[in-house]
Amino acid sequence: MAKITVIGSLIMDNVATMERYPEAGESIMGTSINYYPGGKGANQCVAIARLGGDCEMIGMVGNDENGKIFKNLLKEENIKSDNVFVCDKPTGIAQIQINNEGQNRICFIPSSNFEFNFNHIDLIDKIIKETSLVVLQLELRLEIVEEIIKRAHKYGVKILLNPAPAMNIDKEVLKYVDYITPNEFELSSLTNLPVETEPQIIKASQKLLSYGCKNVIATLGSKGAIIANNKITKLIPSYKVKAIDTVGAGDSFNGALAVSIIEGKELEEAVKFANAMGALTVQKSGAIPSLHTRKEVEDFLNGIIN
Repeated sequence: MAKITVIGSLIMDNVATMERYPEAGESIMGTSINYYPGGKGANQCVAIARLGGDCEMIGMVGNDENGKIFKNLLKEENIKSDNVFVCDKPTGIAQIQINNEGQNRICFIPSSNFEFNFNHIDLIDKIIKETSLVVLQLELRLEIVEEIIKRAHKYGVKILLNPAPAMNIDKEVLKYVDYITPNEFELSSLTNLPVETEPQIIKASQKLLSYGCKNVIATLGSKGAIIANNKITKLIPSYKVKAIDTVGAGDSFNGALAVSIIEGKELEEAVKFANAMGALTVQKSGAIPSLHTRKEVEDFLNGIIN
């Protein structure tokens, strides 16, 4: 049984680059188009595998060419994938725009991912019970994610929730979450508080703690991450690099955090490692193509590579 089980989305990314985003009603000429396997679940699972983590991917793809691409990818990455189910709906798609500053706008169509239902949770119940850490996002149906959280908690299994995209999660479910990793927008959405300054972000993080979450890791892009629990509240600065493409940076961060948690690292050390993985990720294009290996992250931390 894998130590880390990622239950989540598998989405094919259609990535268009452009000098700037078009305004409403405007057409502009882009500079390139590329297609990459992605989705938060798949990205995080591949990140874990490349960092040496023992992981399994669980989710749903379509009975189509994109579904076959995902099956082959997981096999190539030596990721357990017996419970990546197949349905008649198309594999999920994301439309991604990237401007000349490396920032992104994303619209995803869940499709096959929303076919993952309560019957599938029953099929993987034993896996949830026997794993050490369940990693979740919100690209499956919300009620499915909430049920998985409840089961993992019932079995005493640690839960890492990346609450993206932003949704109104039941507070009675949030109290079961051991690690939650919202970005600024998601943090504001979860707490109904402003997050424009560091004190505001800390206040919102503490509100999440009041819901029962054990550890809050608020990701702030180029500024780093603020960690908060009942022992510490602290900004962990990012590593300064030139961003080419920020797609997948949050997912690589979550994958690295999951590996660090399983290895027993203290939260501050774990977030420093995750920040390094994220810094390397934004220097390459695409989500999965930009995910680095354990050696590359360690070399970066040791100053061997930039």
